[in-house]
Amino acid sequence: MRAGRPAGMSETGDGEQFPDALDPADAFAALADGTRVAILQALWEADDQTATFSELREAVGVGDSGQFNYHLDKLAGHFLRKTDDGYELALVGRRVIGSLLEGAYTKRGSIDPVPLDRPCSYCGGDRTFRYEDEQVTIDCADCSLSARFEVPPGVFAGYDRGQFPVVARQYLWVMLYEAASGFCPFCEGRFDVAVDPAGAAADDYEYDFPTARYTCARCGEELVTDLGTALLFEPAVVGFYADHGLDVREGPLNRFIVTHDVDVLTDDPPEVAVTYTADGEQLRVVAGPDLTVRETERVQT
Repeated sequence: MRAGRPAGMSETGDGEQFPDALDPADAFAALADGTRVAILQALWEADDQTATFSELREAVGVGDSGQFNYHLDKLAGHFLRKTDDGYELALVGRRVIGSLLEGAYTKRGSIDPVPLDRPCSYCGGDRTFRYEDEQVTIDCADCSLSARFEVPPGVFAGYDRGQFPVVARQYLWVMLYEAASGFCPFCEGRFDVAVDPAGAAADDYEYDFPTARYTCARCGEELVTDLGTALLFEPAVVGFYADHGLDVREGPLNRFIVTHDVDVLTDDPPEVAVTYTADGEQLRVVAGPDLTVRETERVQT
């Protein structure tokens, strides 16, 4: 699976539904001041994330009330809200401070490669976990199959190096579940999915099996994964593995990757059948071009 940002960005009419939306350039300009970031952080640390004008000014350490009010006005309505009790963080404000705390905008780093115990699901080769420049890469020594996805460095805070693969897997699980639910994990925009045939290229890599390509209608972000992973959160698939004592939320995602057992039933529009196997039983899932499940069948082998 790979995530990447294409050069083009598109918008789909959000401005019509939210006419007061802040322009991205203005949003970053509003935060380009240490006092305003300190205001958001003070609200983050306040009881119930709510504080009065005086409490905030004292916490931030600005003596001039007029100057402090100027900074508050730059944040009000988007990053914080004025209430009867003072000021409170808006959702976007919490996201900004959360991103700073997790290191999304402030940390960099890399680690030495970590060998993985579970072999490649495609060829059985040895796999290696790498983390550099905010990106996880899991490569196979014997074939070209790889996984690559971004993880903010703060996600690994408090964990030993040997735990990084498990932490990254959990982070990826959340990102894939959000994508499968139709939300872009990068900007919360609408994520549309389509089936790509074998041979489709993604981020300078060509897959020799069909894949699912998620594309955000708002920011243009793309995420590409195998069809087995894309359909993993369907109730029939979750129930199938649960009947065999397996929780799709636990253990390596590599266990559930399906690349060999995918049949393309029709090309235009594409219809595919993905077969999952566990303990002598198979689940066949037929899905349409947008991965809407059309039928399922369980068969003993």
